[in-house]
Amino acid sequence: MGPAAPLLAWLLALGPLRLGAAPSDARHCDPQEATIVGGTSKLQKEGQVLVYQCPEGQFPYPTPLRLCRANSRWSPLIARDGRTLAKAECRAIQCPAPMEFDNGHVEPRQPRYNISQTLAFICFEGYTLRGPHNRTCLPNGKWSGQTAVCDDGAGQCPDPGIPIGAVKDGQRYQVEDRVRYHCQRGLVMFGSKERTCLESGAWSGTEPECRDPSTYDTPREVSAAFIASLSETAEAADPNQTFSENTKRRIRIEEGGSMNIYLVLDASDSVGEGNFSHARDALVQLIEKVSSYGVFPRYGVITFATFAHKVISTVDPRSSDAAWVSTKLSDLKYSQHQLQTGTNTRRALEAVYTMMIEQEEDERRRGHKVAPVANSTRHVLILMTDGNTNMGGSPLPVVNQIRELLSIGRDSLNPREDYLDIYVFGIGVLVNQQSIAELASKKTGERHVFHMRDITDLQKAFHDMIDESETLSMCGLGWDFETADDQQKNPWHISIKIARPGKGLESCKGSLVSEYFVLTAAHCFSIDDEAQWITVDMGKGASNAVEGLYSHPRYNIGLLKEARIPEFYDYDVALLKLARRVTFSFNARPICLPCTEGTTRALRKPHPETSCQDHARELLTAGEVPALFVHAELDKQKRKETLQRRNVLIKNGPKKSACEADAKKAAIYVNVTDVGQVVTPRFLCTGGIDPVVDPNTCKGDSGGPLIITKGKRYFQVGVISWGVFDVCKEAKRGVRAPPYARDFHLNLFTVLPWLRERLAQEELGFI
Repeated sequence: MGPAAPLLAWLLALGPLRLGAAPSDARHCDPQEATIVGGTSKLQKEGQVLVYQCPEGQFPYPTPLRLCRANSRWSPLIARDGRTLAKAECRAIQCPAPMEFDNGHVEPRQPRYNISQTLAFICFEGYTLRGPHNRTCLPNGKWSGQTAVCDDGAGQCPDPGIPIGAVKDGQRYQVEDRVRYHCQRGLVMFGSKERTCLESGAWSGTEPECRDPSTYDTPREVSAAFIASLSETAEAADPNQTFSENTKRRIRIEEGGSMNIYLVLDASDSVGEGNFSHARDALVQLIEKVSSYGVFPRYGVITFATFAHKVISTVDPRSSDAAWVSTKLSDLKYSQHQLQTGTNTRRALEAVYTMMIEQEEDERRRGHKVAPVANSTRHVLILMTDGNTNMGGSPLPVVNQIRELLSIGRDSLNPREDYLDIYVFGIGVLVNQQSIAELASKKTGERHVFHMRDITDLQKAFHDMIDESETLSMCGLGWDFETADDQQKNPWHISIKIARPGKGLESCKGSLVSEYFVLTAAHCFSIDDEAQWITVDMGKGASNAVEGLYSHPRYNIGLLKEARIPEFYDYDVALLKLARRVTFSFNARPICLPCTEGTTRALRKPHPETSCQDHARELLTAGEVPALFVHAELDKQKRKETLQRRNVLIKNGPKKSACEADAKKAAIYVNVTDVGQVVTPRFLCTGGIDPVVDPNTCKGDSGGPLIITKGKRYFQVGVISWGVFDVCKEAKRGVRAPPYARDFHLNLFTVLPWLRERLAQEELGFI
């Protein structure tokens, strides 16, 4: 099943598409002449590529795409047996059959298995079954569970078994004995073709897997397998840190050592701009994950097509600044390689190899020992490609050069395999599975090669890595991809209801800052309000009662009434203590507060060297600072609130004075002679039309967070307090917001002593 080998060879021989050709060379193919039975098609690359899409559990046969050729005809459909087909069709994904099963038998026996069919494994007398008794064919073309093995325990190593679809040569399992595998025709091997019984009683390499080209990895599989391997590589040694017994921590950065992570991204024509952009964004999420471990590796970033482009070198002093690397990575453009769009994976790996040599030379100049004298630098290479190399020759010799440079595999007593991990992710419509499988590392109990059905699945997998259970308490995380709902995108968002007896219902907004506390505005409450009248809604039907209400002690809305100023919002901030602890989930997570350890980690800054002033300089830079707030609007059709992010600019430079001066135009401030009477140093100002038109908050947005984003993390710098012009009220009357419509937000940096005191028991690590 899957793409035909003849078509793949033909595509590679064809070379890169030449988009943007002269009009006389333009190709025009009719998509109606290349429809697919049971599926849909989508034109890409200015109509030069037709990509087929099939329903869940099916795949396009015999190919997932067709090319518009010079004669304005679509590329032919070539079946596995070499026949030319008239129509593409969606076929059901199936699972391969067992070729061999030692010391037992399998039921039922048939050539292929449909989704949901089950295999039963039964051992002969004297043999014990290791693994599942039953395995089920899954929708992605894989069998559930692990390899079933019937073993008598006679070997020094356990019987390694025979993966479904494979044949094994070798029946002896003593030290130094070897077994070899090959897959049935039409299947591709992921993992080790040969494994050796080691003195430790384990088998070398990775258990092989025989995969049909239509098979793919699910986001859950990828996030679980990748992070299980990566966590062994990325954890920093910390004598004060403890881990549960079931947590792997084999590889660590040792004292005096370091780690390099090379992000290598295919920008060739066969990958395409959309896949390139999504893969780039997934790598930004990966940096977020590595940062969550509290380690700061050096990053190298390389994009490649016909030639390799070194974006960031590990010898650059800023290469360990994750925030800077994320920004550089986010700014990468596919168009940089648009005139030379072949696939030269060898050049890309040579760029990594050169970077490693440069770093070793740099370390020698600084008096550091390098391999193999010292256990110095661990190297992690993450390659995202479709594997369709059509230039430069095989990249495998460069992998061997890298291993030789790092002294890996030279000494059997100290093979140093832990010092190099090569992960390969197949991206694009037509992935050469054999190519990506050959490039990836093959280590016992780990997976280093992954192929997903869709690039959006790759993004979800990388996001799931951040969202593993032990990191749900990480502050300032929200789902950013299209399938996420409003609450998952803004999991800190809180709606507050105040039901005063006999006075109706009022509402405000707030933000979840810890397991027990919600941050909001003090003006949402009166001095007589009782906690029992207040409830909070965290979305998805989750609500919580309030145990305590704490307004800032210096908040006094009537302080200036004698000066005929009816409302005064200085220190307009409050905390609600919840009656029940919030269990963090994808729908309920804390936002990052300034001057906390969580924010230091989220900003990818070293701890404890980073100060509160560093946070302020990073978040509230001079000039116009991009920020956002979340506006909740009632969807009358769905009868629920929808959350809309609205982008604003905090005026923190030359335009600040003009922004603040407009406060005097508020209806309640007609008696204000000096704007400093009502706009204290504790306010941030947004709104107006200079340099762009800012959206304005509404009355119901009060108490919500003013947020700054950095590297896909969300930091609250203000609490929405008051505005000059009631935009929503006047809009109902058809009145447009005037240029002086400004909003003022309580600056959290100015009330930190009170936050530290009230949140002292929440383990936020205020600095």
